[in-house]
Amino acid sequence: MVNPPPPGNSHPPFTPTSLSQGQRQLFSLARVLLRRRVRARARSSTFGSPPSIPLHDGGILLLDEVSSSVDRETDEAMQRVILREFAGYTIVMVSHRLEAVMGFDRVVIMDAGRVVEMGPPRELAETEGSRFRELWMVGNNKG
Repeated sequence: MVNPPPPGNSHPPFTPTSLSQGQRQLFSLARVLLRRRVRARARSSTFGSPPSIPLHDGGILLLDEVSSSVDRETDEAMQRVILREFAGYTIVMVSHRLEAVMGFDRVVIMDAGRVVEMGPPRELAETEGSRFRELWMVGNNKG
């Protein structure tokens, strides 16, 4: 049951549970972007440089199914933002959507908790007998 809004307020209170899973994923990405920008701004003002926000400040970004509950168009937009905003970062991403990792330098394919293959995703997608290729072909209805 949803509680009525407080008197004089036409909008119900904002709570994390009032968001869908996809909306929570978008908010999480927005929080990470904001945190990165705030830290970059603080770092630049601490060292006396102009208050610009460097796009390639580096770090490690861990993502676990960051876009699993959004539609394909939103997923593609999220991936573009991640690759642009975190270009200087090492990104470790768990994803079952293989399109999401095609722009990465390297993928690690795991099965039953073991690494079974590693390499550049585009190369692996073109290599006969590759586990990544098998998954890619099935995911693109070619296998």
